Amino acid sequence: MSVVLGLFLVAQLNSFEFTEIPSPQYVGDSFNITIVAKDPYGAIYPYNGSALLSTTRDDYWTYVYPSLITFSNGVWQDKVIVTLAESLKLRCVEPTHLITGQSNTINIFPGPPEKLFPLMPGEKMAPGSPEGRQPTPPRNQVAGDSFNFEVYLTDAWYNLIQFRNDSVYFSVTDSFAQLPGGSELSNGRGTFTVTLRQAGQHRLTVVPGEGSSIQAGTSSVVTVVPGSFQHLLPLFPGETLLPGDPTTNVWQTPGKAGKPLTQYVRTPFNVTVYPCDACWNRVVNQGDSVMLNSDFSFESAPDRAELADGAVFSVQFNDAGPNQNIWATTLHSGLVSYLNWLNIRALATQLVISAPDTVRAGETTYIQVTMKDANFQPIVAAPCRFAVITGMGEMLDSALLSDTLGRLTARFLCTADHGAENDTIKICADTTEYIGIYIDMPDSSLAMGKIHAFPNPFGYNRESVEISYYLQPSSDITVRIYDPFGNAVRSWYFPRNRPGARSGLNRLYWNGRNDQGRRVANGMYVVQVIGQLHTATTFKNTHRIAVVW
Repeated sequence: MSVVLGLFLVAQLNSFEFTEIPSPQYVGDSFNITIVAKDPYGAIYPYNGSALLSTTRDDYWTYVYPSLITFSNGVWQDKVIVTLAESLKLRCVEPTHLITGQSNTINIFPGPPEKLFPLMPGEKMAPGSPEGRQPTPPRNQVAGDSFNFEVYLTDAWYNLIQFRNDSVYFSVTDSFAQLPGGSELSNGRGTFTVTLRQAGQHRLTVVPGEGSSIQAGTSSVVTVVPGSFQHLLPLFPGETLLPGDPTTNVWQTPGKAGKPLTQYVRTPFNVTVYPCDACWNRVVNQGDSVMLNSDFSFESAPDRAELADGAVFSVQFNDAGPNQNIWATTLHSGLVSYLNWLNIRALATQLVISAPDTVRAGETTYIQVTMKDANFQPIVAAPCRFAVITGMGEMLDSALLSDTLGRLTARFLCTADHGAENDTIKICADTTEYIGIYIDMPDSSLAMGKIHAFPNPFGYNRESVEISYYLQPSSDITVRIYDPFGNAVRSWYFPRNRPGARSGLNRLYWNGRNDQGRRVANGMYVVQVIGQLHTATTFKNTHRIAVVW
C-alpha cells in the first residue's frame, strides 16, 4: 500500500512554484512569500505534507526562517526572514522524493548597524550565521609576539556594514597586553595589531566611541602559550608570580609581586626557582640544573637541583643583617637571575630568665631576661612582653626592648594584704616562656584568726572583694555583712567540710550587693565570720570593708 502511495505521489507532485518576491529585501525584516505545489500539467496539486525551505547560498547554515514548512491543500503562505545579505534565490525541497522549486532572484541588503565584531587569526567570518564565525578556533599565539586581528561593523546577523568609519577602542583580559590606541574603521572594517604577554586564555573586546549606540564585541578565546626559556626567577615567601610583567627595572622585581618576608637566622625557608620566557611566564626546561648563590653566609638543600618546571630549595642564612643578597644560576646554559635582597633578623630562640621563686606580698621584685639567637648571640633592641596570666600580681613593665647585651629587667608587684598564692607570668619574645612566683603573706595574721579583705576599698577599682579567713578545725560558718547602722545586708551559711567551711584557708567574694541583689550605698561595712562546732564557737572575728562606687 505505502509503495503504491509513494509512486502515486511522485507521479502527481511535480514541482513547487514561488510567486514573484519583491526585491530588494533587508536582513531581519520579514516579508510574505507564497509557494504552490504543482502537478505535471501545471495545475495545483493538493499536497498536505512538509518541505524544507532554504536559500541557494546555504552551506553550513540555513539563512532563511522558518526552514521547515507544511503545505495545506497545495499552498504554503507566510512571512519569512533571511539572515544573509546577498543576491540569492529561495528554494523549496520535498526531502523524500527531492521535488524542488526556486524563487526569483532577490537582493538582500544588510540590516541596520548593530555590533562590532572582532575576528582573531585562524578564524573566518560567516555572515548570516548565528555566531558570525565558521567553526574553526583561533590559532594559538606566543607570549610577546605581535599579531593582527580584524574588526567589522555588522548588523544583527554579522553582515558587513559598509560606508561607515566608526571610532573604536580596545581592552583585553591580559592586563599587560600592548593594545592599539583609539582608531577608526575604514568602510566598516579594520585591521589592528596587539601583543599579548601573559600565557593563558584571553578575550579581546572592541568598544565603540563615546555616544555610539553600536554594541561592543568580544572575541573568541585566544590561547597564549609561553615563549622559549629566557629567565630564571627565584620566588621567596611573601612574593607571588606575575606572569606577563612588562617591568624591566630590576629593583621592581620583574616577574613577581609583593615583598619578601623577613627571615630569621638559621631558620629554614623555601625558595622556588622557575624557568620563564621573555615575558616571565613559566616554561618547562629540560636538561639543565640550577643552584643558589649569595655574598653572605647561607646554606641550601639541595645544593643544586634539576630545573624542569621549577626547583625548590630549603635555605637558611647564618647571620643577621639587612639586604642580604641571593641569586640563581644554571649550570649548563649559564643563565643568571637578577639579585634578590632579604632582611635576616635574629630570632629569640633562647630566653635566659632570672627571677625569685618566692616573694613577700606587697613587695616589688625584678625579672631579668637575656635574649639569645640560634648562634647564642645576644639580640639587641628586640621587644619582650610580660603578662600575669594567673594570680593577683601586676607587671609594672608590660613591654621592654633589650639593651646592647640582649638584656632587660621588668618589675613585678606582689599584691599586698592578700592570701598566699602562686602567680604565673608569661614572657614573650619570639619564643614564649612561663615562670611561677609564689606570693607569701607578709605576716601570719590569717593563721592567727584575722580576716583579710582585698581590695579594700573596692567598687571603683574592682567589682568584688575577696574575703579570706583561716579555720583550724572545720566548722559550720556563718558570714554576715553589716551596714554602718548595724543592719545585716548580706549573709552566707557554709556547712562543715564544704567550701567556705573547711580546715585551712577559705575565701568568698562579695559583689557589694545586698540579699535582694541591689547595690549597697557608699560607706564602711563590717564583715563578721562566726564558726561553730556543736555548741562551741571555733572562730569569731570582724573586719571593716569600704565600698566606694
